[in-house]
Amino acid sequence: MSCKWIFGLVGLYISGGRGFLFGFFFGWFVDSLFHRPVIRFTFRHGTEDSSSRDYRYWQQQSGQTWQPYVDVTLEEAYRTLGIPDTATDDEVRQAYRQMALRYHPDRVAAQGEAARREAEENFQRVTEARDIIMRARGIQ
Repeated sequence: MSCKWIFGLVGLYISGGRGFLFGFFFGWFVDSLFHRPVIRFTFRHGTEDSSSRDYRYWQQQSGQTWQPYVDVTLEEAYRTLGIPDTATDDEVRQAYRQMALRYHPDRVAAQGEAARREAEENFQRVTEARDIIMRARGIQ
């Protein structure tokens, strides 16, 4: 339950309708201070087609191939590598090496272009997850 509803109910109990409104808006303020959004929207270069007709039109007119994507959060990075957030730095490195060996594009080069493309995407996802964890821990 968010702070706005908690403060609103406390205000309702203490002083009625005006107290509810005051508590609700005060809780809204508290929520805005402490509940920061986890997802940040950025752009990266990509070649996949977008489902948006307007985006395709813009892409054709401008010649750009920029695709929006959502940054991976720290929790998703740990999930990608398959380790708990309490893992040591050596365990993070070991998990990355195992996943990198599993998804390296050179391992599936003989299986065709589609398999290689999928392996490249997985390899990039694993590398990005490792970079996020290392950056969060302050490790080079």
